[in-house]
Amino acid sequence: MDILAHIDSIPDAVVAEKARKAIQVLRRTCALYPLDKIAFSFNGGKDSTVLLHLLRAAVAQLQGPDTPGLGGILSFYFRKNDDFTEVKQFVEGADKQYSLDVEYIAEQDFKKGLCDYLESTGVMAIVLGTRRGDPNAGGQDTFCPSSEGWPPFMRVNPIIDWTYHEVWVFLRAVRAPYCTLYDHGYTSLGGTGNTLPNSSLRRPDGGYEPAYALADGRQERSGRLHAAQPKSPAPLQHHNHSQGGHVDKGSHATALDRLSSGGRGRGDGAVASGTAAAVADGAGDGEEVPGADGEDGRAADRRPAGPRSGGGSPLPGPGGSELTKSAAIVIIGDELLSGKVEDVNARFLCRELRSLGWQVLRVVFVPDDVDEIASAVRALAAVVEVVITAGGIGPTLDDVTMQGVALAVGQPLVRLPDLVSRLSEYFGGMDALTPAHLKMAEGPAAAELIDYTLPGADQPSKFPLVRVNNVYVLPGVPSLLVQKWTALRPRLEAAALAPFRNATLKLSLKVDETTIAPALERVASAHGLDVAVGSYPVEQGIIITLDSKNTEALQAAIADITELLPGEALVAMERDVDSLT
Repeated sequence: MDILAHIDSIPDAVVAEKARKAIQVLRRTCALYPLDKIAFSFNGGKDSTVLLHLLRAAVAQLQGPDTPGLGGILSFYFRKNDDFTEVKQFVEGADKQYSLDVEYIAEQDFKKGLCDYLESTGVMAIVLGTRRGDPNAGGQDTFCPSSEGWPPFMRVNPIIDWTYHEVWVFLRAVRAPYCTLYDHGYTSLGGTGNTLPNSSLRRPDGGYEPAYALADGRQERSGRLHAAQPKSPAPLQHHNHSQGGHVDKGSHATALDRLSSGGRGRGDGAVASGTAAAVADGAGDGEEVPGADGEDGRAADRRPAGPRSGGGSPLPGPGGSELTKSAAIVIIGDELLSGKVEDVNARFLCRELRSLGWQVLRVVFVPDDVDEIASAVRALAAVVEVVITAGGIGPTLDDVTMQGVALAVGQPLVRLPDLVSRLSEYFGGMDALTPAHLKMAEGPAAAELIDYTLPGADQPSKFPLVRVNNVYVLPGVPSLLVQKWTALRPRLEAAALAPFRNATLKLSLKVDETTIAPALERVASAHGLDVAVGSYPVEQGIIITLDSKNTEALQAAIADITELLPGEALVAMERDVDSLT
């Protein structure tokens, strides 16, 4: 299958549309500039790899699918002394596989190397993998001129509005080879001296899940070290050095982004105030500016700080963080969206999942509409480990969840023979089954039926849990949903995740949030990689929440916040509560 066919088959409608728009940007770039005056900054990172295949698609549309290389568009790669071997091997492999004719630039002074390259080639536009969430992407747009003091060229950022998860949905959907480091827990690549596997992907056995398993895209850079903490890279486990591995933006990418955003770097005359940053792939996986200091040059290594409301999952850090798996919930029913019925299923599922150590990333309410259900399920199934639907699986005309799920996974909706047999037995024979009964036997063709036994019963229920791929279909009636949860819970428990622990601190009515904001800032700054901090005004005062999988980090955060709160502010503290009311 060629690249255009792969892109046309992307199952996620949002990612598919973003891919089409990115290709339009690249086609427009080819219309604005001569092809040999456009350069692709290829550093082997995940974002750069997305761009490679988007460029291939744009060239295929303009010149035909058999066009060699990038149809005349140039490619370059900055070699750095601290590049990962896996990154270099991936770039060289892709160069050969796709006939990119990459120019390898060995100059360690980034600005000089870039200026020399632009002077020798006459390049007028550079295609980059910068994304909006990158540390130095502020102020950039799809087309962004280089900054004052640098040679004139246009930065082209086709994936500026893509998220971490959308990058991985694309790479996996089009079956693109990527650098092997991504299969060993690395989620953002700098150099060998400042990059470790992401601790939030660490498994109980000491290994690491692949980068695409990261539940929270905000944790993308959690494996990047501060400049003041130089460490050697963690040893990889049985690396496969084939091209089929995954890599992030290489080092020169971040340098280009940083410079373009006006950041300062120093050392070897490599950086002036801002502009080249444009040239590399974005800062998300970019490398550091050679000789940059810890305050300015290491902007790409800064980690987010500050309190986050909502009691979400903490950003794990080294030493004690546990793996978190992600889930999403799709609640289905017109009666819920009209406000006629109050939902209780989402709250039940969120509590249960969190008690098992799972993080719920999304709860989506959709109407009884096949396309709406399919769109929600398809999009969520691509970015989380488990999707749970609730509602819409009865015998009436508005029960269309199975149709929506079948459409989402690309399977025909059929009558499942095993389910027909069970219904026949339950309702008194085949002759007793009406079309309404048989509707409840429908499901995606490859659906799995999961048995469970009700308390006090000696036979499995005639109404098994239905699973297809990573989607589990539950009923909307709360009592029936709780019954079927008994079949699903053991499967999720098998992941052996550490549970979330929490502490809630109830404060006096005399305290307002402006008074405690500095204390929350300090605690989040000190513990924000391991502990999620939130505050909630209630009628009785204010409740502060601290959530973590790391017991030691949670205890330290409790001690710090207690010490920092105003005198007599703390009224009571509770541990491991499941409700703030």
